Amino acid sequence: MTRTTPPRPVHVEELFPELGAFRGVTTRLHPRPGRPDASVSSVGGPLLWPADEPWPVCTEPHKRSSGYRVADIHRGRQVLKDAWARDRPTDAERVLLKELGRSHREREIADTDPIPLVGLAQVYRRDVPGLPPGPDDCDLLQVLWCPFEAA
Repeated sequence: MTRTTPPRPVHVEELFPELGAFRGVTTRLHPRPGRPDASVSSVGGPLLWPADEPWPVCTEPHKRSSGYRVADIHRGRQVLKDAWARDRPTDAERVLLKELGRSHREREIADTDPIPLVGLAQVYRRDVPGLPPGPDDCDLLQVLWCPFEAA
């Protein structure tokens, strides 16, 4: 199944001309299902991470009693991957995805316990044409997320 982005329903700058002063070059992410490795840009794929460095954790003090279990996140990703390989989720998969998307309580985790961050995306500079240099000429952006809700 080919997925494309539909045309914009409105031209924002025609509605709000003052926004034109803030226009910039953007890169639209359009991830496709696949089996990426850490050497490529991906959303939800493995991150390039040095074996001798500890995985980052969230140490901010906030409620750990409500959030998303990492196992549920991985299960949801797998269900979606399987569903889109067949074209769309089944009714049963939709019910499961809705349940997996609910916040869950983890009572055994203290509000100050370190929580491993979840890797969401990594983007290499080579995949974003025209991107200005980053700090220290870095060439990789990684986005990680704390699965628990900040207060």
